[in-house]
Amino acid sequence: MPNLFNIYTFSSYCITYPLCIFKRPYSSNTYLGLAQEVRKFSKQYKQEYELTQEQIDAIVGIILADGSLERGKPSHNTRLKIDHSYPEQESYVLGLRILFASLIASEPVIIVRKADGRTGKVYKSIYVRTLRFPCLNKYHDLFYKDKKKIVPLNIQDLLTPMGLAQLLMGDGYFHNGVVLICSENYTKQEQELLIVALASKFGIKATLNKRISSSGSQSFRIRISKKSMDNLITLVKPFFTPEMFYKLGV
Repeated sequence: MPNLFNIYTFSSYCITYPLCIFKRPYSSNTYLGLAQEVRKFSKQYKQEYELTQEQIDAIVGIILADGSLERGKPSHNTRLKIDHSYPEQESYVLGLRILFASLIASEPVIIVRKADGRTGKVYKSIYVRTLRFPCLNKYHDLFYKDKKKIVPLNIQDLLTPMGLAQLLMGDGYFHNGVVLICSENYTKQEQELLIVALASKFGIKATLNKRISSSGSQSFRIRISKKSMDNLITLVKPFFTPEMFYKLGV
């Protein structure tokens, strides 16, 4: 019987995107037997499943960054979606695929998008998503308000070194000796909540870095203090995917 990771198949999601989406032919060596975990989940399994602490810690950082929790209606259950650039962040997504294998019934998918009208460059991303689980509803309620992502008021209680690592791998970048977080989609007040959490929980000092766009609009990003960089690296490096070390300047 052929390995399902060694076959190109076209996805039914083709109608959603400008160009086709295809499943990459991963080898069983890459997945270390993960193919056997691609299966259907019973209704009872989904109803009774409880997230592990590692999954909880990771979800907090993933959602603070550019992960998403999808829930059509309050009566529906929630699924987690993770989408990153391909092939640059492939290993990161595969690591999360393994971490959340107990909630996932499909292999990762490569999305091929239309070429950029200005540069002609074709962009690709690799994404994976969980099935809909009741245990994820709590986190949708925490991180979304009126269909918009927010920083929960209790973020200090939720954020752990694992979660901070996920936030930096998703939305962090290294520049001029420090790490900045692309947090401008949050309000200034929400970013200040994160800054307080970093200081009080981890002793990491950060400030708001003002940015002015070409159109003159103002936004802010979180900038880690240079004096806190050693502390930050020591804290999050054990949870980093090695290919993402460049985001720490390592």
